[in-house]
Amino acid sequence: MIPAAALLVGAVVIGWWSPRALSRLAATGTGPGTVIAWWLLAAAGVVAGAFGSVLLLVLPGHGPAGAVLRVLHDCWSTAGHDGFPALDPIAGLGSAAVLGAAAVRLARHSLARRRRRNVLHRRHLTALRLSGDQRPLPTLWLPDDEPIAYSLGGRRPLVVASTGLADRLTEQELRAVLEHERAHVRGHHHLLTGCAEVLGRTLRFVPLMRELPAAMRLLVELAADRTAAARCGTAPLRSALLRVRAADGPRRALAMAGGDTAIRLHHLDATAEPRFTAGVKAVAGGIAALLAPPAVAVALVVGSGLIACP
Repeated sequence: MIPAAALLVGAVVIGWWSPRALSRLAATGTGPGTVIAWWLLAAAGVVAGAFGSVLLLVLPGHGPAGAVLRVLHDCWSTAGHDGFPALDPIAGLGSAAVLGAAAVRLARHSLARRRRRNVLHRRHLTALRLSGDQRPLPTLWLPDDEPIAYSLGGRRPLVVASTGLADRLTEQELRAVLEHERAHVRGHHHLLTGCAEVLGRTLRFVPLMRELPAAMRLLVELAADRTAAARCGTAPLRSALLRVRAADGPRRALAMAGGDTAIRLHHLDATAEPRFTAGVKAVAGGIAALLAPPAVAVALVVGSGLIACP
């Protein structure tokens, strides 16, 4: 029972205390793609840690945890697995019930979000078929005086813009805005923000999950800005952000107006990291974030064993 409890404590520690550290990463100049990976892998580590702790409780003999307990049993016999035999089935049953409820809630939110997204997508695709644009990533132009720019993901992704947006921007600025929206589609940002929103709604009581959707929406905007600036130049994108406050798109879309404009403008001036350095940081930091809960659990088990042993 002790390894399972330690793993659960590790998930709790990371779930409650990691958002503050992760929120500071973007301000240090770390690339948005790297920070996205760290946020998502930290969330995955917390979910996996909680699931693993329940699994250790319900497995016969607690699986591999039994070997750990046998090694350290003499050091904490009063607090070990055999000291409280009646607690195991109670804790296992209660944890399995909580995990099952969370799984049902996760599935329900996922299905509801997918249903709403499909309805929105079908409406746009109907209008797109009337326009006759059959490109792999088409642009649907709306006859609207308001400046509108957003993108929709899925199997048939598309970019939506308005004639009012084109009237307010120069050709270079419009190209930068459209490239920003295409970067959302190519980077699968709709999928990433969708997963973050589902986790945030399902596990809202965990601070990491509660802050994940807002953080992900800002980070994908920063990532799309960086891609658009690399393709079209920083100046056109900056002037487009300053000249036009594009109207928000539908709830399931990623709009040009998303995120904090002041933060986005600040990050446009930041020097991009070399691709190799960014890749190494993303992989190393992502692995550390994913394995943080079991690392805390191991530290707790080993530390308590060293304290208890003479």
